[in-house]
Amino acid sequence: MASSQEFPFRNTSLPFDERVKDLVGRLTLEEMVAQMSHGGANNNGPAPAIPELGINPYQWGTECISGDVDAGPATSFPESIGLAAAFDYQLLYTFARAVSNEVRAKNNNYTAHGDYSFHTGLSCWSPVINILRDPRWGRNQETYGEDPWLSGYLGRAYVTGLQGNNSRYVEANAGCKHFDVHGGPENIPVSRFSFNANVTTRDWRMTFLPQFRACIEAGAWSVMCSYNSINGVPACANKELLTDILRNEWGFKGYVVSDQGAIENIMSAHHYTNSTVATAEVAVNAGTCLEDANEEDNVFASIGQAVSEGLITDATVIDAVSRLFLVRMRLGEFDPPEMNPYTKLKVEDYVQSEAHRQLSLEAAMASAVLMKNDMTMGMTLPITTPVNSACVVGPFINDPSLYFGDYSPTLMPEYIVTVQDGLQDAMISKALSYAEGCTDGPKCNC
Repeated sequence: MASSQEFPFRNTSLPFDERVKDLVGRLTLEEMVAQMSHGGANNNGPAPAIPELGINPYQWGTECISGDVDAGPATSFPESIGLAAAFDYQLLYTFARAVSNEVRAKNNNYTAHGDYSFHTGLSCWSPVINILRDPRWGRNQETYGEDPWLSGYLGRAYVTGLQGNNSRYVEANAGCKHFDVHGGPENIPVSRFSFNANVTTRDWRMTFLPQFRACIEAGAWSVMCSYNSINGVPACANKELLTDILRNEWGFKGYVVSDQGAIENIMSAHHYTNSTVATAEVAVNAGTCLEDANEEDNVFASIGQAVSEGLITDATVIDAVSRLFLVRMRLGEFDPPEMNPYTKLKVEDYVQSEAHRQLSLEAAMASAVLMKNDMTMGMTLPITTPVNSACVVGPFINDPSLYFGDYSPTLMPEYIVTVQDGLQDAMISKALSYAEGCTDGPKCNC
C-alpha cells in the first residue's frame, strides 16, 4: 500500500484542480457526506480525519470580524460599523492583514497540538456585508452600513487583506455573509430565522447583490447562505442565488456554507420541505456545500439516502466536496510546511503585538465621528486647559465589558483603558467626579 505522501494529491508540481480530483476520487460516498455535514459549530465539527489518506480533521468555523474570536487571546479592533466610518480602504486592508496574521499564527500552534476545536481554524466567517436597513437587527454593528457601494469597497479591502498576497497560498480564507437580503428585524414582527424577504429584481440587483459580487471579485473563497427566504425560497435552497448568480454569473470557485442551523430551518421554520432527505436535496442541488448545524444529527447526514433515491447525483456531491478540498489545498494543508511562508508565523510575534495594539488604537481614533463642536462657544474640543470641575455620567465609565460588540475577541484587561482612567490620565479637570447613572447597564431602564 502506498504511503499517503505518495498520492498524487500530495504532488506539489501538479495543478490544484488535478490534485483535488485525485483526492476526492479516493473517497467513498460516506466519507464525502461526512465532510459536507460537519461545518464546525457546537457538536457538529470539525470535519473528520481520513486516516487512510493521512488527512487530519479540519475546523471550518472561525469568526474574524473584529479580531480572532473565542480562541484565546487576540487583538481587538473596532466593530465594522466604526471602521466603515473612517471611509479608509487602506485601514480596512491593514486591519485585515493583522487579523489574518493572528488567526494563522494561532492555528499553527493549535494544529501542532492536535487541537481542531471550534474557532481554531483558518476559514473565517467574515466579513458581514449585509446592508443596514432595519435598526432592530441586533447585528447592525457588524456591517459597513447602509450603502451597497461602500460595503463592497470595504468588503474588498477586508477580503484581500485577510487572504494575503501570496500567489500560491491563502493565509486565512474570507467568507462573505449573510447571502442574501438579510438584515433584520431580529424577532418582531417576524423572526429572522423564518423571515421571507419580498424583494424586486431591481432592489435585489442594486441593493443586496453588488457588495457580494465585489467580495467574489476580490477572491473570497467562501460565502455563507442566510436564514431568510428570498421571494419564498430559503436562501440555502435558492438555486437562482447560489448557482445561477453566484457560480454561473460571477464565476465563484469556492464553497457555500450554511449559517448555523439554516439548513434545519428550511424544514422547521420555513416549512419548505417535510423531511431531512428532501431538505438535503434542495440545499445541495441549489449549491450549498457545507452544513453548519445546531445538532450532531444533522440534515446533510441524509445526503447518502438522497443519492440512493436519485434525488442528488454523485457529480453534485463530488463538486461540493471538491470545492471544500480546493480551499484546504490553497491554505497549504497538503503541501510540505516549508513551502508555505504562513506556517512560520508564531503567536508571540503577532498576537497582541505592540504593532497590532497601535493599529487598533489608530483604527478606533479614525472611527470616531465628531457630530458637533460649537464654534460660538469657543470650540468645546479639544480641552486644552483643565476646567475646575467636571462630572462624567453613564454606565460605560468603568465597565470594559460594555466596550466591545458581539463577536469580539476575548477581553484582556491589561490592554484596556476605561473612560475613567483615560480622562484621569488626560487631566481635563482639577476635580473629576463620576456617576453611573443607570442601574441596569446600558439599557437605562428602557
